[in-house]
Amino acid sequence: METLDREFRTLLQNHNIEELDVYSGVVYGIWGDFRIAYLNPGWFHFAKKNGGEPQISQEWGLGQSILDCVSGDVKEYYETHYNECLTSHKVWEHEYECSSDEIYRKYHQIVYPLGEHEGLLIVNSLVVEKPHDLSQKQVRAANKSHYLDKNGLICQCAYCRMVKNFREVERWDWVPEWVKECPENTSHTFCPTCFSHYFTKPTTDE
Repeated sequence: METLDREFRTLLQNHNIEELDVYSGVVYGIWGDFRIAYLNPGWFHFAKKNGGEPQISQEWGLGQSILDCVSGDVKEYYETHYNECLTSHKVWEHEYECSSDEIYRKYHQIVYPLGEHEGLLIVNSLVVEKPHDLSQKQVRAANKSHYLDKNGLICQCAYCRMVKNFREVERWDWVPEWVKECPENTSHTFCPTCFSHYFTKPTTDE
């Protein structure tokens, strides 16, 4: 399959494509309307390592909107910041968690504006990778009676992958079975802990 839109190549003139292609992390480029225009081999390696192939290669090629893979608060968050990066023409970066059922992983994402507000290059780098500290997490069984909301949806944090327990207020549980294989009726948002850690900036006195 094609991994680089020929017209998008001109936007990468200040970046070394050969280096991006051998970079171990996930790198992708998108047009200003968020359609995928470049995928490095790291994109497919990550998908295969985490059980996403062959679906990723079959369904997530050039021309797909990168925002179609997220929804709700997560989609709004990335759409807002990607648009700000396009408009301001300033680099945006942040950290996020993307863990498996067994491994805790934290990544650093840098978003580079390209051309005249025409596209973005997104580079993801692994910062931390280690087994989960289960002394800090109580493993829960995948009992839907505890986790379905009134619409029949499971609410999972897009970062730490904890699942909201609707039987108790403000409780989020570690359900590794649903981290390993996410149910189709899952809605992604941010748990209070991740929202506070990643998105709430400390105020400073002027």
